[in-house]
Amino acid sequence: MSVWIAAYDIADDKRRSRVASVLLRLGQRIQDSVFVLHLEPEDLPALRLELGAELARDDLFDLYPVDQRGHRSQWRWQRPIDEYNPVIDLD
Repeated sequence: MSVWIAAYDIADDKRRSRVASVLLRLGQRIQDSVFVLHLEPEDLPALRLELGAELARDDLFDLYPVDQRGHRSQWRWQRPIDEYNPVIDLD
């Protein structure tokens, strides 16, 4: 099991509430829009599908691994990941 950080910026109250509900099933809230999740690798595809069904084009959502086991699986909604300039430096 890997530890992940999920963070979002969602303007719509209903969408934000639905996304928060999904994340609360998988972990705990540490700030209003930041969650710590404990995920198995096989959880990621289903989570991406579920969140993708809730998120709108103008929403921002980031999912980052905290440990090295998931470092190739970070995910950003509607924005590319810059592999050479990671948001979180794990080393």
